[in-house]
Amino acid sequence: MKHGFDINLIQGDGYLVIPVSMARITSGQTPKQTYEIFDYFAKKLALLSNDVIILYTNGLYFNAEDISHELRVKFNQKIIQHAASLRKLIDKKKQYMPNAFHYLPIDYIILNSKYFELFFSILKKREKEDTKFKECIKKDMGDRKYTEATVNFILEEIAVAHIIKQRLVEFPRTLVRNDMWRLIAYPGTHLESDAYQWKNKILPQTDKVNPYAGAHYDFNKKKLCLYHNL
Repeated sequence: MKHGFDINLIQGDGYLVIPVSMARITSGQTPKQTYEIFDYFAKKLALLSNDVIILYTNGLYFNAEDISHELRVKFNQKIIQHAASLRKLIDKKKQYMPNAFHYLPIDYIILNSKYFELFFSILKKREKEDTKFKECIKKDMGDRKYTEATVNFILEEIAVAHIIKQRLVEFPRTLVRNDMWRLIAYPGTHLESDAYQWKNKILPQTDKVNPYAGAHYDFNKKKLCLYHNL
């Protein structure tokens, strides 16, 4: 496993986690494009005892913006349609066990892990005190304004990702038995602020099992980013 290269083989059983951004759910992360991600990784698995988590990030948008009722309904409908289309595609191709795919909203992580509130408060405090961390957050925001709502959006995303990779939340299980690895794969680059918090150990790093605890896989580039190598 090398920084900046593709993964050759994934040992043991575990979870491939695919976050689906609401901003890209109809362009960039369509059901067909989402299917391509886990279909690509299926060839890299040493064991056929792994599950896939499709993680819809609608909750982040609800918490970060003043969203109207109409837009909330629209977001929810997009999620329902995306999941239904993905299920149909899996059933049609008959390559994978449908029950091994779990469709979860990001609020599942927040509600089922006792660490979210703690992690978020740690990040929030650090954002107020650490200018370098704040600079990383600004980079991750792109063209968006540096507001309390947008900061919370980024910090919530970091906290959720850390909980997943540190195996601090239980996922539904179909084929997984030992939960030896959790890899987040996304068609895009990592968050600079997430890499910064990892390298500076802002959040607790207690997991000694998951080889991808400090990593992000960019599916567009087919490259694994190891935060300690940045």
